[in-house]
Amino acid sequence: MAIASFSLPFTYLQKPSSCSCRCSTSSSSFEKPIFAFSSNGIANKALQEVRNSGVIACLRAQNADLANRAARAALDGGISALEIVVSTPDVFEVLRDLVHDYPAKTFGVGTVLQAKDAKDSIKAGAKFLMSPATVMDILVGVSESDVLYIPGVMTPTEILSAFSAGAKIVKVYPVSALGGVGYISALKRPFSHIPMVASQGITIVQI
Repeated sequence: MAIASFSLPFTYLQKPSSCSCRCSTSSSSFEKPIFAFSSNGIANKALQEVRNSGVIACLRAQNADLANRAARAALDGGISALEIVVSTPDVFEVLRDLVHDYPAKTFGVGTVLQAKDAKDSIKAGAKFLMSPATVMDILVGVSESDVLYIPGVMTPTEILSAFSAGAKIVKVYPVSALGGVGYISALKRPFSHIPMVASQGITIVQI
């Protein structure tokens, strides 16, 4: 069974833009001190929380106020795992406020492609990071900090490569362009041991 990632259905939210990228590396390399936080099981705990939730709500808003209101509405409505896209204005300030007010919830930052964004996300309280592609610098870097990184993958080779490199869970993207539920079902046959997030084109009706 794959975890579903869906965009929150608020009329004032921007629709996620399509992404044709598959695998990439960031232009700047991580140095180990960037993620030299104490190991406290955050990654494993976040993975368990995400799997228990079964869904990750994805939030992309036009400004910080809308992001804050949309997030609180979703959390108060029962969402337990929430991803805020990094392009959301003042995303780290919004994240810090939500982490403070909802300590039992699991928060992450999405579309993370750069070292600085990964570092700032962790400092703001993110328990997980998501990317539309596998950014190897981030995958290697976050293994030092014990924060859950969910890299984007598209093909069986990319899934196995990310898992072999240390990913605890992968994000299959873009699912709708690859065949939807049927594609995920096909992938789970040989990769039943690898947790997956089905992302893009997922609606509440399909969950």
